[in-house]
Order: sequence, then C-alpha cells, then structure tokens
Amino acid sequence: MKQRKVEIIESAIALFAEKGFHSTSIQDITDHAGMSKGAFYNYFSSKEELMVALFHFYNDKITHRISEIEGQNLPPRETIKRQMIALFTSFTEHKNFIIMHFREQNSTINEEMRKHMLKTQYKSMKWLEKNLLALYGEGIIPHLGDLILMAQGLQNTYIRIFVFDDQLLQPEALAEFLLQRLDDIVEGLKKKNSVMISSDNLENLFSRLHLHSEQSLQDTIHQRLFTMAQTMDSLPLSAEKRDEMKSVIEFLLSENEKETPNKMVFQGMLANLKGIKELESDRKDIARIMGIELL
Repeated sequence: MKQRKVEIIESAIALFAEKGFHSTSIQDITDHAGMSKGAFYNYFSSKEELMVALFHFYNDKITHRISEIEGQNLPPRETIKRQMIALFTSFTEHKNFIIMHFREQNSTINEEMRKHMLKTQYKSMKWLEKNLLALYGEGIIPHLGDLILMAQGLQNTYIRIFVFDDQLLQPEALAEFLLQRLDDIVEGLKKKNSVMISSDNLENLFSRLHLHSEQSLQDTIHQRLFTMAQTMDSLPLSAEKRDEMKSVIEFLLSENEKETPNKMVFQGMLANLKGIKELESDRKDIARIMGIELL
C-alpha cells in the first residue's frame, strides 16, 4: 500500500478514536496528515470508503500474524496460545484502531460498514471453532456452540481492559489464564452435560452472520489478493516491476470493495499479473470466483 494512503488511514484512525467517526471531517484528516483534500480524493471517494479500507488494513495485519503461527504446525494448545498472544500484542500496538472499533461498532455508519463488522465477527467465531475442536476433540461438539460464545465473551471482555490499560495485563499471562478458564468450562459442560446453544443453532447463527454469498465471495477475493501481495514481496523482481504489480493489486482491492465489482475491470487487470507462476494459482481462483476467463 502506498505510503500516502497509509498516512491517511493512520490519521483517520487516531481522529476517529479521539472524536468519533461522525465528528471527524475529511478536512480534519487531511490537516492531521499534512496533505490537501485533493490528495485524499486520490485514494478515497468518501469518509465511508476510508472507514472500510481502514478495517481491511488492520484486519489484514492481524490475520497475517495469526496465519504465520498456524503454519508452524505446533500442538493445538501451543498454537492457540501463541495466536492469542499475537492478538493481544497487536491490540496494544494498534490501540487507536481497537478503541475506535469499540466506539463505533454500534454506530449507524452505513450498511457496508455494518456488514463488514458482522463478517469480522463471523471469521472470529470460525477461528474459535477450528481451534477449540483441535484442542478439545470431537467430544466437545455437543457443547461447541456454548463454548465458542463463552470463549468469545471472555476474550472480548479482557481485551477491553487490556486496550485501556496494557500495564494491568500481560499478553502471555492473559493467554494462559484464558486457556485455563476454557479448560474449566469444558470440564463443567461435560460433567453436567448441559446445552444452551446446540451445534445446529450455532450453524444457523453462522449462516446469518455470514450474510449473502456474494459478500462471502468478495471476502475470498480480498484474501487471495492480499496473499498475492505478500507473495510478491519474496519474489526476485526489479523494484519497478514490483511497484507495477502492487499497483495492480491495490487497484483490484479497491474495486473489490465496491458493492458490485466490475468483472471486465478484473479481467483486464488480472492480465497484468500473467506470467508470474507464484501468483498463477490465486489469479485462477479469482477468475473462477468472478466467473471470467483469463486473458
């Protein structure tokens, strides 16, 4: 992502955390970033579009950290513990983002932003489902719905304390404490054999949170493009070629954030990524999802 765009995002997040989304103007953001309003409109058409890009920007950073740990093939308990530590550490590094998230999550910003927040919640629940099953085994399935909701509730409550006073709680200690409490909950659920939210009810909840299939596909495309950008950093390309390819990906990321991405635009821009074998798998996946032929 271009440095000027990052500067706009970082200025916006600081002001949104301090003043709130509605009380912050585009002029406030550009003054804080030390640039003109014209420069702002080179990257974003509105404050609402900036907000969506901002959430993608920080969520991608956190997702990248979590994915790196997942690829280390550690035992389930060590995996989830390290991922929790990475999550809490990220939150302290990006306090303004989390403060803004807590402040604005119930605000009526716009429909696109509400959908994005719900999809983020869905992904968080699926992450918990995967990790809890790996940690406690299939015997927990009857209680999985309750366990996920209680785990998420515990985590979110402590995150609020952690963000506002990062000296009170340490990432390593908090991760271990939460895992021990989950052990206690699992033991109690199995002992009493009580169920409040069944697995079927959980799946229905997931379906509602996952929203429309078209939105889900846009999430998948976003992830493929994000992966391509990461892959490109490790390729032996000239600086000029790398900048050119990254500009293409940034353009496609922006196009994908629209309510209805233009298939012809995707078809033309994906052609610019042809010939790099390390990107070909993701390029083909995006074309398949979009229902277009590669040029």
